[in-house]
Amino acid sequence: MNFTHLLNFIQIVEWGNISKAATFLNIAQPALSRQIQSLEESLGVKLLMRYSWGVTPTADGKILLEHAHRIEKEYQSARELIQKNHDKPIGRAVLGVPSAYAVSLIPDLLQRMRISYPNIDIRVAEAFSGTIYEWLYSGRLDLAILYQTEDKVAAVTTDFFNEDFAFICSTDMYNDRAEIRLSEISGMKLIVPWRPHMVRLILESAFLSNAISFNPAIEIDSLPCMKELVHRGEGVTILPPSSVAREIQSGRLKAIPITSPNIKLTMMIGRPAGRSISPVIKIIIDELQKLAVDLAPSLKWECTFPTGDK
Repeated sequence: MNFTHLLNFIQIVEWGNISKAATFLNIAQPALSRQIQSLEESLGVKLLMRYSWGVTPTADGKILLEHAHRIEKEYQSARELIQKNHDKPIGRAVLGVPSAYAVSLIPDLLQRMRISYPNIDIRVAEAFSGTIYEWLYSGRLDLAILYQTEDKVAAVTTDFFNEDFAFICSTDMYNDRAEIRLSEISGMKLIVPWRPHMVRLILESAFLSNAISFNPAIEIDSLPCMKELVHRGEGVTILPPSSVAREIQSGRLKAIPITSPNIKLTMMIGRPAGRSISPVIKIIIDELQKLAVDLAPSLKWECTFPTGDK
């Protein structure tokens, strides 16, 4: 059964005349008659009663007409929704974000999306990086903010930004230091996440590749607890400064640049393998990149994607 034939059948019944309907539809009358014949053959019934003055639907024709009107309305409704979705997309996505970047990214992202794309629903799942990777690979997430590493890379990634790690301590410590060497941190009471947290793996690799011993004093998978312990002077840590931006601004914590060497953190936007990218996902990626451009000056991020059109 051909959808166009159904719509043309409605016009024939409404005009009550095949010739007049053909003129209205700009179709040759023989071609329109063949369409009705095709419908009748596909259904195995007669749809029209033909008279010298025109046509009327048979009992079966009236049944088809009722359903054809319903199909036409559903089609029109689908067209309107598609058009609305094109102008103001409708959809839902689950975004995974590491705890270190939840505060710096998510509130601003949700506020922007609510204003510009009110019909897109973003559900945020915050966790430590190892869990984010597991959720992404299992398909639980549609999108994730990821740490780039050699051994754990999402199958499909988009560039995001770079950030240098900093030495984080309480505000009454190391007031005379404008920078600190990585080797100096080795002997301190260092607070880091457990394996396989990506920050832990990156730090461990940085220490060992520079022949510096790495012996954390406290291992804890809770960013708020890490920050509170450092604030109380129970130890120090190494984190991306943007993850403690509010604490630094309020005077609860202090960030000191690390030298010899500095440790760079590369962030990516990842998608599950084998899943086509939808318009909604494209929009979220674009908004995340625009947000990174806006935040980069204050958070000292280095955007790793072209920023000319952001």
